Amino acid sequence: MNLEDLRVFKIVAQEANITKAAESLNFVQSNVTAKIKRLEKNYDTKLFYRHKHGVGLTSTGKVLLDYAEQVLHLMNDAEKALKHSSEPNGSLSIGSMETTAAIRLPDILSAYHDQCPQVVLSLQTGTTEDLIKTALNREIEGAFVAGEVNHPELETIEVFEEELVLVSKKNVLSSTDFEQLKNQMFIVFKSGCFYRDILEKWLVSKGIRPTKMMELNTLDGVIGCIKAGLGISLLPKTVADKIDKSENIKRFILPQEYGMISTKFINHKDIVKTQAFNKFISLVESSIPLNTSLTS
Repeated sequence: MNLEDLRVFKIVAQEANITKAAESLNFVQSNVTAKIKRLEKNYDTKLFYRHKHGVGLTSTGKVLLDYAEQVLHLMNDAEKALKHSSEPNGSLSIGSMETTAAIRLPDILSAYHDQCPQVVLSLQTGTTEDLIKTALNREIEGAFVAGEVNHPELETIEVFEEELVLVSKKNVLSSTDFEQLKNQMFIVFKSGCFYRDILEKWLVSKGIRPTKMMELNTLDGVIGCIKAGLGISLLPKTVADKIDKSENIKRFILPQEYGMISTKFINHKDIVKTQAFNKFISLVESSIPLNTSLTS
Protein backbone atom coordinates (compact mmCIF):
# COMPACT_ATOMS: atom_id res chain seq x y z
CA MET A 1 0.00 0.00 0.00
CA ASN A 2 1.27 3.52 -0.83
CA LEU A 3 -0.09 7.06 -0.90
CA GLU A 4 -0.61 6.95 -4.65
CA ASP A 5 -2.89 3.92 -4.24
CA LEU A 6 -4.91 5.78 -1.60
CA ARG A 7 -5.18 8.87 -3.78
CA VAL A 8 -6.45 6.78 -6.71
CA PHE A 9 -8.87 4.95 -4.41
CA LYS A 10 -10.27 8.28 -3.19
CA ILE A 11 -10.82 9.57 -6.74
CA VAL A 12 -12.55 6.33 -7.79
CA ALA A 13 -14.83 6.64 -4.74
CA GLN A 14 -15.66 10.26 -5.63
CA GLU A 15 -16.31 9.53 -9.31
CA ALA A 16 -18.08 6.20 -8.63
CA ASN A 17 -16.67 5.14 -11.96
CA ILE A 18 -13.24 3.70 -12.81
CA THR A 19 -13.21 5.08 -16.35
CA LYS A 20 -14.02 8.62 -15.16
CA ALA A 21 -11.44 8.33 -12.39
CA ALA A 22 -8.79 7.28 -14.91
CA GLU A 23 -9.64 10.28 -17.11
CA SER A 24 -9.49 12.61 -14.10
CA LEU A 25 -6.09 11.24 -13.08
CA ASN A 26 -4.82 11.03 -16.68
CA PHE A 27 -4.12 7.33 -16.12
CA VAL A 28 -4.97 4.35 -18.27
CA GLN A 29 -7.91 2.41 -16.85
CA SER A 30 -5.86 -0.75 -16.29
CA ASN A 31 -3.48 1.22 -14.05
CA VAL A 32 -6.37 2.41 -11.86
CA THR A 33 -7.84 -1.10 -11.69
CA ALA A 34 -4.45 -2.55 -10.69
CA LYS A 35 -4.08 -0.08 -7.83
CA ILE A 36 -7.56 -0.88 -6.50
CA LYS A 37 -6.85 -4.62 -6.71
CA ARG A 38 -3.58 -4.08 -4.86
CA LEU A 39 -5.41 -2.32 -2.04
CA GLU A 40 -8.05 -5.06 -1.91
CA LYS A 41 -5.31 -7.70 -1.71
CA ASN A 42 -3.44 -5.73 0.94
CA TYR A 43 -6.50 -5.44 3.18
CA ASP A 44 -7.97 -8.80 2.15
CA THR A 45 -11.37 -7.25 1.48
CA LYS A 46 -13.57 -6.05 -1.37
CA LEU A 47 -13.62 -2.23 -1.58
CA PHE A 48 -16.10 -1.67 -4.43
CA TYR A 49 -19.21 -3.29 -5.83
CA ARG A 50 -19.19 -3.29 -9.62
CA HIS A 51 -22.42 -2.50 -11.47
CA LYS A 52 -23.42 -1.41 -14.98
CA HIS A 53 -23.19 2.32 -14.15
CA GLY A 54 -19.82 2.15 -12.39
CA VAL A 55 -18.79 1.22 -8.88
CA GLY A 56 -20.03 1.77 -5.33
CA LEU A 57 -18.21 1.52 -2.03
CA THR A 58 -18.67 -1.57 0.12
CA SER A 59 -18.99 -1.11 3.88
CA THR A 60 -15.25 -1.76 4.29
CA GLY A 61 -14.57 0.60 1.39
CA LYS A 62 -16.39 3.37 3.27
CA VAL A 63 -14.22 2.74 6.33
CA LEU A 64 -11.03 2.92 4.25
CA LEU A 65 -12.21 6.11 2.50
CA ASP A 66 -12.53 7.87 5.86
CA TYR A 67 -8.97 6.92 6.82
CA ALA A 68 -7.62 7.63 3.33
CA GLU A 69 -8.98 11.19 3.44
CA GLN A 70 -7.36 11.74 6.84
CA VAL A 71 -4.00 10.32 5.72
CA LEU A 72 -3.94 12.35 2.50
CA HIS A 73 -4.94 15.50 4.37
CA LEU A 74 -2.13 14.99 6.90
CA MET A 75 0.40 14.40 4.15
CA ASN A 76 -0.73 17.58 2.43
CA ASP A 77 -0.25 19.47 5.70
CA ALA A 78 3.19 17.89 6.09
CA GLU A 79 4.19 19.05 2.62
CA LYS A 80 3.07 22.58 3.38
CA ALA A 81 4.95 22.63 6.69
CA LEU A 82 8.15 21.17 5.23
CA LYS A 83 8.22 23.57 2.30
CA HIS A 84 8.34 26.73 4.38
CA SER A 85 10.63 29.40 2.97
CA SER A 86 11.40 33.01 3.76
CA GLU A 87 9.03 34.08 0.98
CA PRO A 88 5.33 33.06 0.94
CA ASN A 89 4.65 30.48 -1.76
CA GLY A 90 2.42 27.50 -2.47
CA SER A 91 -1.35 27.82 -2.40
CA LEU A 92 -3.90 29.60 -0.23
CA SER A 93 -7.64 28.92 -0.35
CA ILE A 94 -9.97 31.51 1.18
CA GLY A 95 -13.76 31.57 1.48
CA SER A 96 -16.08 34.56 1.59
CA MET A 97 -19.70 35.64 1.47
CA GLU A 98 -20.72 37.04 -1.93
CA THR A 99 -21.22 40.57 -0.61
CA THR A 100 -17.87 40.69 1.20
CA ALA A 101 -16.07 39.31 -1.85
CA ALA A 102 -17.64 41.97 -4.06
CA ILE A 103 -17.11 45.04 -1.88
CA ARG A 104 -14.51 44.41 0.82
CA LEU A 105 -11.99 42.00 -0.63
CA PRO A 106 -10.79 43.39 -3.98
CA ASP A 107 -8.31 45.83 -2.38
CA ILE A 108 -7.07 43.19 0.09
CA LEU A 109 -6.65 40.54 -2.60
CA SER A 110 -4.92 42.98 -4.93
CA ALA A 111 -2.47 44.03 -2.20
CA TYR A 112 -1.85 40.39 -1.31
CA HIS A 113 -1.11 39.49 -4.92
CA ASP A 114 1.36 42.39 -5.18
CA GLN A 115 3.15 41.34 -1.98
CA CYS A 116 2.98 37.56 -2.50
CA PRO A 117 3.15 36.93 -6.25
CA GLN A 118 4.37 33.34 -5.76
CA VAL A 119 1.19 32.29 -3.90
CA VAL A 120 -1.64 30.73 -5.89
CA LEU A 121 -4.67 32.30 -4.21
CA SER A 122 -8.17 30.91 -4.73
CA LEU A 123 -11.45 32.41 -3.51
CA GLN A 124 -14.58 30.36 -2.82
CA THR A 125 -17.88 32.14 -2.19
CA GLY A 126 -20.82 30.74 -0.24
CA THR A 127 -23.17 31.27 2.67
CA THR A 128 -21.94 31.73 6.22
CA GLU A 129 -23.29 28.30 7.14
CA ASP A 130 -21.53 26.57 4.25
CA LEU A 131 -18.26 28.43 4.82
CA ILE A 132 -18.16 27.48 8.50
CA LYS A 133 -18.59 23.81 7.58
CA THR A 134 -15.90 24.08 4.92
CA ALA A 135 -13.47 25.71 7.37
CA LEU A 136 -14.21 23.05 9.99
CA ASN A 137 -13.43 20.36 7.41
CA ARG A 138 -10.20 22.24 6.61
CA GLU A 139 -11.09 22.33 2.94
CA ILE A 140 -10.10 26.02 2.97
CA GLU A 141 -7.58 27.87 5.15
CA GLY A 142 -10.09 30.47 6.33
CA ALA A 143 -13.24 32.40 5.49
CA PHE A 144 -15.05 35.71 5.94
CA VAL A 145 -18.43 35.05 7.60
CA ALA A 146 -21.14 37.09 9.33
CA GLY A 147 -22.39 37.15 12.89
CA GLU A 148 -21.26 35.39 16.04
CA VAL A 149 -19.17 32.26 15.59
CA ASN A 150 -18.64 30.18 18.71
CA HIS A 151 -16.98 26.87 17.94
CA PRO A 152 -14.13 25.33 19.96
CA GLU A 153 -12.24 24.32 16.81
CA LEU A 154 -12.29 27.76 15.19
CA GLU A 155 -10.27 30.93 15.69
CA THR A 156 -11.92 34.24 14.82
CA ILE A 157 -10.84 37.79 14.03
CA GLU A 158 -13.43 40.56 13.91
CA VAL A 159 -12.76 42.38 10.65
CA PHE A 160 -15.63 44.62 9.51
CA GLU A 161 -18.79 46.09 10.97
CA GLU A 162 -21.57 46.15 8.40
CA GLU A 163 -24.74 48.23 8.47
CA LEU A 164 -27.59 46.34 6.80
CA VAL A 165 -30.30 48.23 4.91
CA LEU A 166 -33.50 47.20 3.21
CA VAL A 167 -33.22 48.04 -0.49
CA SER A 168 -35.97 48.42 -3.09
CA LYS A 169 -37.08 50.36 -6.14
CA LYS A 170 -38.83 53.58 -5.05
CA ASN A 171 -42.17 52.55 -6.52
CA VAL A 172 -42.05 49.15 -4.77
CA LEU A 173 -41.76 50.29 -1.15
CA SER A 174 -42.22 53.66 0.53
CA SER A 175 -42.11 52.60 4.19
CA THR A 176 -41.44 49.56 6.37
CA ASP A 177 -44.85 49.40 8.00
CA PHE A 178 -46.75 46.11 8.23
CA GLU A 179 -49.21 46.77 5.42
CA GLN A 180 -46.48 47.52 2.88
CA LEU A 181 -44.23 44.63 3.84
CA LYS A 182 -46.67 41.78 4.36
CA ASN A 183 -47.19 40.89 0.68
CA GLN A 184 -43.77 41.82 -0.70
CA MET A 185 -41.47 39.57 -2.71
CA PHE A 186 -38.19 39.18 -0.82
CA ILE A 187 -35.07 38.54 -2.86
CA VAL A 188 -32.63 36.42 -0.87
CA PHE A 189 -29.59 34.19 -1.10
CA LYS A 190 -30.01 30.48 -0.46
CA SER A 191 -30.69 29.02 2.99
CA GLY A 192 -27.65 29.35 5.24
CA CYS A 193 -27.10 33.03 4.37
CA PHE A 194 -26.74 35.00 7.60
CA TYR A 195 -28.26 38.16 6.11
CA ARG A 196 -31.30 36.17 5.00
CA ASP A 197 -31.64 34.83 8.54
CA ILE A 198 -31.51 38.38 9.94
CA LEU A 199 -34.15 39.54 7.43
CA GLU A 200 -36.51 36.72 8.40
CA LYS A 201 -36.04 37.40 12.13
CA TRP A 202 -36.72 41.11 11.64
CA LEU A 203 -39.87 40.41 9.64
CA VAL A 204 -41.12 37.97 12.28
CA SER A 205 -40.52 40.66 14.94
CA LYS A 206 -42.95 42.85 12.94
CA GLY A 207 -45.52 40.04 12.81
CA ILE A 208 -44.72 39.08 9.20
CA ARG A 209 -43.96 35.53 8.11
CA PRO A 210 -42.62 35.89 4.56
CA THR A 211 -44.21 33.53 2.08
CA LYS A 212 -42.94 34.99 -1.19
CA MET A 213 -39.19 34.60 -1.66
CA MET A 214 -37.03 34.62 -4.76
CA GLU A 215 -33.83 32.68 -4.02
CA LEU A 216 -30.71 33.60 -6.04
CA ASN A 217 -27.08 32.49 -5.96
CA THR A 218 -25.24 35.67 -6.94
CA LEU A 219 -25.06 39.25 -5.73
CA ASP A 220 -25.37 40.52 -9.31
CA GLY A 221 -28.62 38.56 -9.62
CA VAL A 222 -30.03 40.06 -6.41
CA ILE A 223 -29.12 43.61 -7.45
CA GLY A 224 -30.51 43.06 -10.94
CA CYS A 225 -33.88 41.95 -9.54
CA ILE A 226 -34.02 44.95 -7.20
CA LYS A 227 -33.30 47.33 -10.10
CA ALA A 228 -36.05 45.63 -12.12
CA GLY A 229 -38.54 46.26 -9.32
CA LEU A 230 -39.16 42.56 -8.72
CA GLY A 231 -38.86 42.79 -4.95
CA ILE A 232 -36.83 43.96 -1.96
CA SER A 233 -33.71 42.64 -0.26
CA LEU A 234 -31.50 43.14 2.77
CA LEU A 235 -27.95 44.14 1.83
CA PRO A 236 -24.91 45.74 3.46
CA LYS A 237 -24.95 49.52 3.10
CA THR A 238 -21.55 49.30 1.39
CA VAL A 239 -23.23 47.24 -1.36
CA ALA A 240 -26.28 49.50 -1.59
CA ASP A 241 -23.99 52.53 -1.94
CA LYS A 242 -22.55 51.02 -5.13
CA ILE A 243 -25.93 50.79 -6.88
CA ASP A 244 -26.33 53.51 -9.47
CA LYS A 245 -28.29 56.42 -7.97
CA SER A 246 -30.12 56.85 -11.27
CA GLU A 247 -31.84 53.51 -10.68
CA ASN A 248 -34.31 55.18 -8.25
CA ILE A 249 -33.29 52.88 -5.40
CA LYS A 250 -34.59 53.54 -1.90
CA ARG A 251 -32.94 52.34 1.32
CA PHE A 252 -34.50 51.74 4.74
CA ILE A 253 -32.54 51.53 7.98
CA LEU A 254 -33.24 48.63 10.37
CA PRO A 255 -33.25 48.81 14.18
CA GLN A 256 -29.76 48.57 15.74
CA GLU A 257 -30.19 44.98 16.93
CA TYR A 258 -30.84 43.82 13.37
CA GLY A 259 -29.01 46.43 11.35
CA MET A 260 -25.43 46.22 12.65
CA ILE A 261 -23.61 42.95 11.94
CA SER A 262 -19.95 42.04 12.36
CA THR A 263 -17.95 40.20 9.71
CA LYS A 264 -15.32 37.83 11.02
CA PHE A 265 -12.43 35.91 9.53
CA ILE A 266 -12.40 32.34 10.79
CA ASN A 267 -9.94 29.48 10.50
CA HIS A 268 -9.54 26.02 11.99
CA LYS A 269 -7.16 26.08 14.96
CA ASP A 270 -5.29 23.04 13.65
CA ILE A 271 -4.51 24.15 10.09
CA VAL A 272 -0.88 24.49 9.11
CA LYS A 273 -0.24 28.22 9.25
CA THR A 274 2.08 28.68 6.32
CA GLN A 275 3.95 31.84 5.40
CA ALA A 276 1.24 32.45 2.80
CA PHE A 277 -1.51 32.21 5.45
CA ASN A 278 0.32 34.35 8.03
CA LYS A 279 0.96 37.07 5.45
CA PHE A 280 -2.72 37.09 4.51
CA ILE A 281 -3.78 37.42 8.16
CA SER A 282 -1.29 40.25 8.66
CA LEU A 283 -2.73 42.07 5.65
CA VAL A 284 -6.32 41.56 6.83
CA GLU A 285 -5.52 42.83 10.33
CA SER A 286 -3.73 45.90 8.97
CA SER A 287 -6.76 46.73 6.81
CA ILE A 288 -9.33 46.62 9.62
CA PRO A 289 -9.24 50.35 10.55
CA LEU A 290 -9.46 51.33 6.86
CA ASN A 291 -12.42 49.07 6.06
CA THR A 292 -14.66 49.63 9.03
CA SER A 293 -18.14 50.53 7.76
CA LEU A 294 -19.27 54.13 8.36
CA THR A 295 -22.96 54.53 9.10
CA SER A 296 -25.03 57.55 8.10
